Amino acid sequence: MNNFDDLFVSKKEKEEKQTYRHYDKDEWVARKRQERSDAFALLDEATKAMMTDPEKFRDYMNVQGYFDRYSVSNAILIAHQKPDATHIADFATWKENDVSVNKGEKAFTILEPGNEFTREDGSTGFSVNVKKVFDISQTSEAENATPRKLPEDRKIIEALIAVSPCDIRVTDELPDEVDAHYVKDEDIIYIRQGMDGDRIFLNLTQEIAVAKVGRDTPHSAFIGYCVSYQLCERYGFNTENYSFDGVEKYFENKEPKAFRSELDLIREVANDISQDVNRQIEVKEKSNRSRDDEAR
Repeated sequence: MNNFDDLFVSKKEKEEKQTYRHYDKDEWVARKRQERSDAFALLDEATKAMMTDPEKFRDYMNVQGYFDRYSVSNAILIAHQKPDATHIADFATWKENDVSVNKGEKAFTILEPGNEFTREDGSTGFSVNVKKVFDISQTSEAENATPRKLPEDRKIIEALIAVSPCDIRVTDELPDEVDAHYVKDEDIIYIRQGMDGDRIFLNLTQEIAVAKVGRDTPHSAFIGYCVSYQLCERYGFNTENYSFDGVEKYFENKEPKAFRSELDLIREVANDISQDVNRQIEVKEKSNRSRDDEAR
């Protein structure tokens, strides 16, 4: 017969047997502050590295092109720690989706906005929290990861032409080394006729970016070049002929924070263009569906 006497334990005895870890708020605050300090130190370290290393700069550009919704700082952190990442989430999120993180995998750091607060001058700011994440390649879903579905090249280029902020004219009179050129006084982009899709997209995105920021903006050609690269990565166009050799000359004598501000402009212009392109593709597809429905 089973003995159930152990169930009749007094409440006091239970409390005496249980041990509770004392919650130390000051300790928690100090730990969080150190985590943020370490994350920002890592961010500055990664920023300085890519300011002088063309390959590290390309890693960042690849990540920012793919993760368009992530801030410059987070794209830099991802490129520095996990440049081949494609889908990231924290441990809890993976678990909620019935995905397990592989044993022995090491999390990497990104930053996320925390609570809103009011500064001494009355302006509004947001605290920053450190978040530990894993890429899908570090999980049980690694083999099931699927590439992004992208529209056909022709649809993308057609949409890009439709959302251009200025007129585009095909010509055969450009200098040999120039495939497209934005003329500010005429507010026209001239583009060489007879090019393939990759060359059209590369050159057209670059000149549209220049048209948006203005040719008088410092380093406008470089900004356009970077915008073009990010968009090629985003839409699956060929980037093998891009080179970032000499990237350091564009950012020499800049502090990491100022450097990130330059990158933020590039990200903003690239996102501006891609959002317009995506909306245009959606409008065109919706119109096509409506015509098909009417024809039935």
